[in-house]
Amino acid sequence: MNVDWAVAVSVFLIFVGIGMAYYWGLFETNSNPVGTSLDIVNKKILDFLIIDSWKVPVRYNSSGSGLAVLYLDFSWPEGTKNSTRILDSGLPLSCMFQGDRLYFQANVQEGDNDFLMTFSNTSSPLACNSALETANSNASLPLASERSISVSQSNIDYMLATDYSQFRQSLGITRNFRVEIDSGIVSFLGPQPPAFTNTYVKESRYLIQETGQPVTVRVMVW
Repeated sequence: MNVDWAVAVSVFLIFVGIGMAYYWGLFETNSNPVGTSLDIVNKKILDFLIIDSWKVPVRYNSSGSGLAVLYLDFSWPEGTKNSTRILDSGLPLSCMFQGDRLYFQANVQEGDNDFLMTFSNTSSPLACNSALETANSNASLPLASERSISVSQSNIDYMLATDYSQFRQSLGITRNFRVEIDSGIVSFLGPQPPAFTNTYVKESRYLIQETGQPVTVRVMVW
């Protein structure tokens, strides 16, 4: 009788264990918890969207006012020269390259004139492609550069134009996810999370490299 009782208890415990394993399996079918998966997916998407950017203040001291062609000599990091722009109060100026010398044309005032050169490690057509007369150009002075990270609009456009399943596979993502790009107007890649599903969300805020406008990248995982 004692043997029968021990066998019955053992069988009961086995079935309880199987039942509990099945029960918890209903809540998490992936070996990675959703919170951990969110961190992984978020990093992969941001790594795709984010690029290194540089800002370099440029100064020219003029003895008079008028239209002038200026130049500066600079050592650009590899792969960044094509994206170079020179800005005056946020507006791009006509510019062109001769080797590692950048020429640009600006309306200058007597005294110090400040400009901003920007570039990033993104693949792009040559931005400084104007034709300028350089015979009477004057040297300007590039100051200390500032490195930062920003989101590339061209990378955003590429992501949004890519099929969801293809983009998911290219980044090695196994979880269901959705990316929302909020720059005043919300664009997205991926399906809406199902109703009554625990959805984990992470938001990151950056500036868009090409425009300087703020953008929020919202990643959802379930």
